[in-house]
Amino acid sequence: MKKIIFLTAFFFVYALFAQEAQPEENESEAPAEETAEAAQNQEEAAPAKADDDKITVSKEELAKLVREAVAEEMAKKEAEKKEAEAAESEKTVTAQAETKPEEAGKTEEAAEKKEIHGTEDSNGLIQTSYTKSSIAFIMGDDNLRDNSQYSPKWDIGSRYEYEDFADRVYGYSNNVKSSTKLSLFHEEKGFLPYLTARMSLSFAMYNSVDAMSDKLITSLKEDRSFLEIDFRHPTKHRFNITLYPYNADNIAIGTLRGLRWGGNASVWPQSDSSPVPGFQVLYGYSDFSVYFGFKAHAQSKTDKLSTEIVPKETVYGFFGGLTYNNKPLGLKASLQGAFIDKGDNVNISDAMLKNPKDDTIKSYGIDAYLEYNNGSRFGDPLGINSYSDGTWIRPDYTSDISWRIRGEYLFQNERLQNADYLASSDGKAQPITDDYFAHGAAVDLGFRWKGLRAMFLYSYRDLSFMTFDAPGVNPWTTIPSEAKQTPEHMFTVSADYFVWNFWFGASFGYKIPATYTVKDENGRKNTMVIRERLSTDAVSTAFDRTREMLPTGRDALDIFFVKADIKYQFSDSFTAMLEYSFTRDHNRQRMVAQEDGTYKSESDVIEVMDVHGLMFLVEGRF
Repeated sequence: MKKIIFLTAFFFVYALFAQEAQPEENESEAPAEETAEAAQNQEEAAPAKADDDKITVSKEELAKLVREAVAEEMAKKEAEKKEAEAAESEKTVTAQAETKPEEAGKTEEAAEKKEIHGTEDSNGLIQTSYTKSSIAFIMGDDNLRDNSQYSPKWDIGSRYEYEDFADRVYGYSNNVKSSTKLSLFHEEKGFLPYLTARMSLSFAMYNSVDAMSDKLITSLKEDRSFLEIDFRHPTKHRFNITLYPYNADNIAIGTLRGLRWGGNASVWPQSDSSPVPGFQVLYGYSDFSVYFGFKAHAQSKTDKLSTEIVPKETVYGFFGGLTYNNKPLGLKASLQGAFIDKGDNVNISDAMLKNPKDDTIKSYGIDAYLEYNNGSRFGDPLGINSYSDGTWIRPDYTSDISWRIRGEYLFQNERLQNADYLASSDGKAQPITDDYFAHGAAVDLGFRWKGLRAMFLYSYRDLSFMTFDAPGVNPWTTIPSEAKQTPEHMFTVSADYFVWNFWFGASFGYKIPATYTVKDENGRKNTMVIRERLSTDAVSTAFDRTREMLPTGRDALDIFFVKADIKYQFSDSFTAMLEYSFTRDHNRQRMVAQEDGTYKSESDVIEVMDVHGLMFLVEGRF
């Protein structure tokens, strides 16, 4: 504004002086000689005047003065601008000097954080993840030698898979091989500083074939939708709350899938199709965090028969834990606990109890986990099976050498009906209920040199652990003292090599299965092999091969498998994979359908004991 006023004044003065110096029109038309002569005569005739009586400024001098004034004004403005910039720069430098080193690197750390198949790799014991929309195409045959109802010929689409036992422990699941995931995920900054809101509406699409019409039946199932508010302050304070309106499977304790507990509704023996809503709250500072989780389940108080209407009760699950996760050091440790009220034991009549609540099944578990990763991120094992939440953590080959060690231990206990009740040899009555202890543990080692990785896994799970959610080998009861039980021991060695976006892998696994053995009235032993952890469905079906009754008098045999994999990743969201596997399980029998609709087992069928499988998978995520 000052510049405009100054220039306006300048042009006004300039015009005024120009008008005063303008000669008369007649004079301007006179010849030059006459004008000069007249001026000379006038100068000689006029009397002399003092120098200070009149100041005469020429046009050139006036222009020079104006230029100097404008230049002075511009220099003043430029000086003010530089002074302001210097002050701002000094303020920024001071702020940076006062910033802690770990906060100064916050921007760099944030830049390194990126989502890997929908799971943010960040600090905190529980980090909510969402399943990206995905679709899978699979073609193959789980058992090339058997063309029964268990394993149709080489085909495309859904099938009943025979799963490698190591995959169960690592965290893989064949259940999503031929399924489609649909997730509508949205994230945005909140109106408050440092606040982010996230929401995910997730479904899983399952395909089945109607036995009568052979038509394809497609159904959608809710798949852990959530609402989340995440507050992260620059001082490294963090507050997070996540709400699950339908399915709180993400709230559980444990890291490796083979040891993880409390996730799905099967932890409640009276589980039905009722939703299991819940929420979790987390507070974190720097590398430390603590969380609390809660969920509820409405279930029948007694065994439900057909369309029978029975009383309902609401039972609860409480979860909590703390963790230390230092990414620069590659160190992570956590301690978690859970308490789940499973409701009344339906085998025990309240009339037998002095206190009707004495048969309430109150279960709890404590999990300890430790991991150390030296070098760049080691990643997950290679396998055609996908994680149950649809993720596979790709190894980071930045460093030439990387190695990892991790271990986990889970202890569990619940109170069940005492199998030795009123059966004591000394005639003394036993208590109606008794403790049911369970133990599970695993150690995982991995070493990588450039593109070559080698891994070793050992896991231990006792019989009580394998049947904890059933609950019991015989539902609702402890293991009788006269029964013989053996735990499961499992060993796996695997290696893979990465080059040109290809992975070439091979693995070998050996398992001593968990068993439960009792003797009949003739003194002959009857052994049951527990191949995998049992759910609340305590009845063995033709396709649920988690338990296997061996012929009378026969002992369980060890199981082993070998497999080879080739994987190619076209992009971050598009993958193709080919896998060959061979599994020897001579405990396995073939179930043959009978005319009355039941199934009868056939033993020593080589086609179902020595299993050759070949699978081709193409999977995309978006």
